Amino acid sequence: MIDQLLQAKKIDDKQYEAYQLFHLNELGRKWLYRLMDGTYMDEPTGMEFSGVGFAFYDGRRALIREIRNAILFVEEKLKEALHDGSNSQH
Repeated sequence: MIDQLLQAKKIDDKQYEAYQLFHLNELGRKWLYRLMDGTYMDEPTGMEFSGVGFAFYDGRRALIREIRNAILFVEEKLKEALHDGSNSQH
């Protein structure tokens, strides 16, 4: 079904790849959870929230948000496709 969404251009290549790597792939999902845990559970010091340190933490969080948003977008499109498919059968 996800391949059909890509072919129909309902999702783009980046969303397709993020979903495949970080949602369907168990190793990728574990890696993402570890990254999230390390990013959000760290207790950064005041120095880490200035200059380069801030950019590092902000960049990691932006990456996680991008991956998460791609996964959620694909899941929404999958639900829509399933809903549309079940309505067309009635």
